[in-house]
Parts: sequence; structure tokens; C-alpha cells
Amino acid sequence: MSDNKELKISAYHLTGNIDIRGCRDKVSEKIVAETKTDLFIETGKEQYIFIFNYGVITFYNMSEKEMGIAFSRYFPGVSKALLPADDFVLKIGDLNELKVEFNSLSLQLINQETIKIAMLNVAQSVALMYFDTVSQDLLMRVRGFTTQMEEEGKLKISRKNIMKFIGKALNTKNKIAENLYIFDAPPVTWNNEYLEKVNSTLSKHFDLGLRYRSIENTFGIVEDNLDAFMELYHQNESSKLEWIIIILILVEVLDTFITKII
Repeated sequence: MSDNKELKISAYHLTGNIDIRGCRDKVSEKIVAETKTDLFIETGKEQYIFIFNYGVITFYNMSEKEMGIAFSRYFPGVSKALLPADDFVLKIGDLNELKVEFNSLSLQLINQETIKIAMLNVAQSVALMYFDTVSQDLLMRVRGFTTQMEEEGKLKISRKNIMKFIGKALNTKNKIAENLYIFDAPPVTWNNEYLEKVNSTLSKHFDLGLRYRSIENTFGIVEDNLDAFMELYHQNESSKLEWIIIILILVEVLDTFITKII
């Protein structure tokens, strides 16, 4: 499809979900394919943008200036320099077999479908990179709480803050669960052996399944700790309530005793 030897894919992850319909309204080029969850745009000769509602925008064979213009159009005010990102290269090879290296894939046939599959896999990888960072941050904060309990014998955090922390953890986990479909093989690979091979090769290269399970395990650890924290708070609240009841009973007894004496 191209005489170039190397063609770069660049993917960026925004912190929130992307409004696909809103992006579509801003497209002035050819829309190759679109669904409720993604938008595949041809911006020039062998140049593409792939936008995913789970927060990723991916570019193929576009210069820094061209990507900057696209960001200004679709996400005004967002600096791509500050976003989690990754690059990957497609190379035209002479061998029948696909050859994967550290950040590149060599293959004989580079066409619109193989480009789309490659962009999809890079997008998934960047999404996992972002969610892994978030999950590790939550785990680090949990370790801070458990260390405090170990050293001081108590947890110095208000109920409001612990509830906010739990809310953040659950919202992040729900966001990942909502986007589980991103790890499914694209429909185009179901009846095309070559495209299926390209997709499975890239999926293994990026360790998508393994990385997702690792994030799931991290959230499992975070949830177990949060359950323990909430149990401690419930016990503390119960203890406070018991003392209040005891004090009220003592006051009532004293009041009765004093009344009889007078």
C-alpha cells in the first residue's frame, strides 16, 4: 500500500471518556468506519485517525504538526505532551512470517485493515498503561494506610475521605469493566486468517490479557483492604454508640438518685 519503509502509529490517552458523536460533528475528512464506540477517519493519503470512546486517540503516518492540529480540533485546550502515550511502527517486510520487534511489526501486506487492527492494539495498550498507573496509585495509598495502622495502631483518615477514596476506586474499576469489549477480537478478523494472525500477534506482543489480569488483581487487593477499613470504621462507630448509651444510662441513674435524695 505504501512505498515507505516505516510508518508510525502514535496513541494518546485522555483521562476521561470521549464523546464520539461530538467528535464526528467536527470531522471534515472522510469517515471510513464508525460505531457508537469508535470513529475511524482517513485524513489524507495513507493517513488515519482512530478515536475510541474509552479515552484514546490514535494517529497513523501523521506528523507532529498534523497531530497537533487534530488535537486542537477535537480536544481544544488539551496538550498531547501531557498525556500517557505510546508509539509503534509498521514496517514492510520481505518475509511471509510476521516479525515483531520491541516497538515494531514487519509484515508483507500493509493495507487499511491491517493498519486499523494495529491502531486498535496500540490504543488498547495505552489504555491499559493508564489504568495500570491509576491502580498502582490506589494501591500505594492503601499501603500508606496499612503502614500507618502497623506503626500507630490506628487509621488517621476521616469517614468522608475514606468514602471518597472508595468511590474513586470503584469508579475506576467500573470504567474498566464498561470497556471490557476493547479486548475482544475485531469482527473483521473472524473470517480473515491473515488479519486474525496480525491481531493475535500484536495482542501477544503487548501482553494485553496478562496486563488486564494484573490490573484486576491489583483492584482485588485494594478492595480487600477497603473492606477491612470499613469494618474498622463500623466497629469504631459501634463502640462510640455503646459508650454514648452507657453514659446516658449513668446520667439517668444519677439523675434518679439525686432526685430521690432531694
